[in-house]
Amino acid sequence: MSTSFKDKIVSILRRKKHKDAGRVVEKKHDLTLVTHAHKRMIPSLRQFLSIGTILKGKEKLVFFFALAVFVVSSIWGSSVLSSQYRVEVPSVGGSYTEGVIGSAQSINPLFAMLNDVDQDITQIVYSGLMRYDTQRRLVPDLAVKYDVSEDKRTYTFELKKDVVWHDGQPFTADDVVYTFEMIQDEQVGSPLSVTFQGVVIERVDEYTVRFTLEEPFPSFVSSLTRGILPGHIWNEIPVDQMRLAKRNLQPIGTGPYMFERLVKDENGFIHRIELKRFQDFYRVSPFIKSFAFEFFNEYEGPQGVVTALREQKIDGIHFVPFEYRAKVERKHVTLHTLQLPQYTALFFNQDKGLMEDKNTRLALTHALDKERVVRDILENEGKVIHGPILDGFPGFNTDIEKREFLVEEANALLDESWDRISADDYRTLLRDERVNQIIEESAPVENIPEGDNEEEVPEEVETDVENEISETETPTSTLDVDQVKTDVDQELDNVLDEAQLFYRYPEDGEQDDILELTLVTAATPEYTKVAEIIAGYWQDVGIKVNIRFVDPKDMTREVLKTRDYDVLLYGVIIGSDPDQYPFWHSDQTTYPGLNLSYYVNRSADELLEKIRETDDEQELITLYTDLQNTLLEDVPAAFLYTPTYTYVLTEDIKGFAVDRISHPSDRFSNITEWYIGTKKIWKLN
Repeated sequence: MSTSFKDKIVSILRRKKHKDAGRVVEKKHDLTLVTHAHKRMIPSLRQFLSIGTILKGKEKLVFFFALAVFVVSSIWGSSVLSSQYRVEVPSVGGSYTEGVIGSAQSINPLFAMLNDVDQDITQIVYSGLMRYDTQRRLVPDLAVKYDVSEDKRTYTFELKKDVVWHDGQPFTADDVVYTFEMIQDEQVGSPLSVTFQGVVIERVDEYTVRFTLEEPFPSFVSSLTRGILPGHIWNEIPVDQMRLAKRNLQPIGTGPYMFERLVKDENGFIHRIELKRFQDFYRVSPFIKSFAFEFFNEYEGPQGVVTALREQKIDGIHFVPFEYRAKVERKHVTLHTLQLPQYTALFFNQDKGLMEDKNTRLALTHALDKERVVRDILENEGKVIHGPILDGFPGFNTDIEKREFLVEEANALLDESWDRISADDYRTLLRDERVNQIIEESAPVENIPEGDNEEEVPEEVETDVENEISETETPTSTLDVDQVKTDVDQELDNVLDEAQLFYRYPEDGEQDDILELTLVTAATPEYTKVAEIIAGYWQDVGIKVNIRFVDPKDMTREVLKTRDYDVLLYGVIIGSDPDQYPFWHSDQTTYPGLNLSYYVNRSADELLEKIRETDDEQELITLYTDLQNTLLEDVPAAFLYTPTYTYVLTEDIKGFAVDRISHPSDRFSNITEWYIGTKKIWKLN
């Protein structure tokens, strides 16, 4: 190749290289220009949406396929990460309103046991030294721990040091000592006083208290679940005014919820009490921000609690009797059936002459068909019982002597002391007596002016008196006796039950002095129906029954205090402690004791006292068995059934985890775990 040709080739290649380099430089300049113009390397949304016009053919297909894969992978990956490393937990917020039949009277732990509504509220406003958890185990609450002396008479409690009252003041041993001294004070009149008779309470130091008992009492710790009062507040209130103090309706406690306000209607009736979450609660503060109790007088009707639930004005009902369960069942409502150690019985008041006779009490028991009561009235939402010792407690025995439904036996027992008179003869007897009484009352009365002197009454005065008598008195001769009998028959229709076929009167006694008793119970739907069917059974054996229904909120004042009844239909809650001292010991026959039968038996007293002194399981079984046999022999009551407790919550309320309670207020034992809203958080491990 010649030199000149070679030089030409080299020249051409150099020119081409410079041209390509120029193009690269030009391209770099273009990118620099675009970057300076937009200040970003990532395309804007507008630019991104214009990709379809820039890319062509396969480029566009590949791009959008890759984009779809990226989006799906991102969503799937996020979901996997969230499910594995994020959890849903309760969040603070929301409000809960519970409908309650009845009203608050004294939100004070010293008096609350006399009213279920008061116990409900004190359960979440106050705290005790001990508490029951959701498994019904007794655990420390305001206490850190406690020690028991070797002789089992001294209990020393170490208290928590991080507890404050709702007003911000610190909780100390002084509050504990004050509370139990008030319980023991006769002027206060707390029904809890019996449990703490003879107990010495001492302040050891600011956060230690000591209880010294006269005798060992293994169940003593279970009595310390009652709420503690703030001494710095109640010290300012005279002891004799404690029961009537305004503070009883504006409580300050250490519980998870604190009082906010009460709402009254124009008549002064409290129809709502509102509480709010206590953020400084010494355990975990509750999630639900506000908690209210709405009070109602009835279940049914436009203003009833069932209607309020169906209209979603409330979020729960404290208790639903069996006859209303179908009416509250809805998709958004959950019915919780709880086990409750309670029995319903007929307590025979032996302080009344009629109930002193054992045969009469036994006859009343044999005249009852308990199975039918549970089947027809409770719709099998209960269990027939024959004694006071319930399943799960020491001494329970399924083979105890049962008082069967035997009408013939009931009549035979009554025939020993009472003769019979047919319903027709008794009605005729009453009608004749009443008609004769009316005739006698309608007879003319000789009305002559009285005086000690023998002066003659002027003739004109005698004439005036005779005229006055003739105008005001109806002579017997003009009285319509047939009409009187008709009127009397109408009166008797109102007082005599045509279903009763015969009556009873004492042997060798007057026929109009019939066997008659008064049955008293609370005016609730359940007890109303049970009382009516019981009255029917007793009428079938010749007993005239007068039923008196008392408003539940007045039961303490009108019935328990006065013991004004022959027979009381009532429900007794045993609680977690099987001790039945308050119900059967002779020193509990008067209020505030709960010996509702006025039962006095020294052998039973000794058994009850021994029960309180032993913690030997086998000995307890023996003692409770002997106690039950003694009670069944003496027949101070007719034991009917143990009911189930149905609690209603809407599905919005989550976290409720209670299935066994000792008292209705125990449904709040895990109240701090209830919640309405939720949130998601990342797992830490």
